[in-house]
Amino acid sequence: MIKTDKINQNINWVQVTDCLPVEKKTLKQEYHLTTEMLYYALDHHERPRMEYYDDEQILLIIFDVAEPTRFNGDIAAEPIGLIIHGNTLFTFTANQTNFVNPLIRSVVDKLPQLQRDNASPLDIVLKTMYQLAIQYFDYINHVNSIRTSIQRNLRGRTNKAAINQLLNLQTDLVYFLTSLSANNDMLTMLKRKLGKTLSDDDNDALDDVIVEIQQGLSMAQMANQAAQQVAGAYSNLLDSNLNTTMKFLTVFSIVLTVPNIVFGFYGENVKLPFMDSPLAWQITIVITAILVVVVLLIMRFSDFFNR
Repeated sequence: MIKTDKINQNINWVQVTDCLPVEKKTLKQEYHLTTEMLYYALDHHERPRMEYYDDEQILLIIFDVAEPTRFNGDIAAEPIGLIIHGNTLFTFTANQTNFVNPLIRSVVDKLPQLQRDNASPLDIVLKTMYQLAIQYFDYINHVNSIRTSIQRNLRGRTNKAAINQLLNLQTDLVYFLTSLSANNDMLTMLKRKLGKTLSDDDNDALDDVIVEIQQGLSMAQMANQAAQQVAGAYSNLLDSNLNTTMKFLTVFSIVLTVPNIVFGFYGENVKLPFMDSPLAWQITIVITAILVVVVLLIMRFSDFFNR
């Protein structure tokens, strides 16, 4: 779907969502975008990058944004495409990243009237990327809050749900770390290639975005380390529980072996002590109990229960 809007007298905004083949032809014919540009802008697996086409004076930016998925409330990162061609701003989004367009409209509406009238497409792009960068903070803080809740229950009973939650958190943080690192590299390249041609205000805005991205990257790294430590603690706790269970089963099997040995002897058709006594059954029980106690004492003094 292609939707056009006018931000001010200087900016025509073209919103492209889930672009169809026929709409690609429109973008090529009416807006003179090349096949290469559209390939980068529409590729759902493209990593963050920037390209500046000197001949056409076109700036292409691929930026990763954090977005909630449709599955189990997880969070993933998906790319969006931004193209600046003269006074025209193109945004390329998919269904799951279409929240970016209302965000851009919100950014524009919050600008003072004078600033809005004089804004350029790059101004809007930098302000939007700033808002998208700080959105990572909310998601990372959400991950931390879930991890803290799991950590509080670490002393309690482990359960499969907590382990699945930790796995989801670590997956989310991998997406964040990868996307934030790639965004940081892209913005650094943008600063290096175009910094000298940008105005002071645009350079300051770009620096602000870079700072926020780097802060988000630092937060994600700390959150990932904390999640790994909690996952390691859970793993140790599960190993400890397994060891306790195996130890109990070992003791139980050893203790049950003693009666089998005693009763096995008295089940043979040979002469054995006490077999003719009227208290033979009780005597075998006593012998069994004594041997069980002896076995338990041997295990106790060998420090088996404390290992």
